[in-house]
Amino acid sequence: MGPTALSFYRAAKRLQELRVPRLANVVAAVGDRMHNSHVDTKAALHPSVELGYGGIGVIIAPGVEIGENSFISQNVSLEGTPGVAGVPRVGRDVFIGVGAQVQGPVMIGDGAKIGANALVTEDVAPGAVVAGVPARELKRLPTTGT
Repeated sequence: MGPTALSFYRAAKRLQELRVPRLANVVAAVGDRMHNSHVDTKAALHPSVELGYGGIGVIIAPGVEIGENSFISQNVSLEGTPGVAGVPRVGRDVFIGVGAQVQGPVMIGDGAKIGANALVTEDVAPGAVVAGVPARELKRLPTTGT
């Protein structure tokens, strides 16, 4: 499939750690253009996080945290709300469906599932399945205690 948005994010993040900020910015910009996306290097993504379809259309703002084994589908936006401090935090083993938007200082609990095109503006409980605009809880799945 070739380089993904995550590949460019990881390369740019590594270049920043090596104190080569200009090259990091170029690598990030190329990744943004190729995938019509933006995964900010100030976001914290666990190494096991995956992006659907190479991360096409994904927007992940600075400061967003995403836990291990989470899957972010294409065209998903994880951003703050204008005028409100804070950005989303995503737990472990979370699935976020195509086109979903998670806005503001919300916490997505471990094992939660967010439906396609959902608009999440409030915290999502661990194991919850949410969908809709605005997102509402449809059911609660049992979570594992790992």
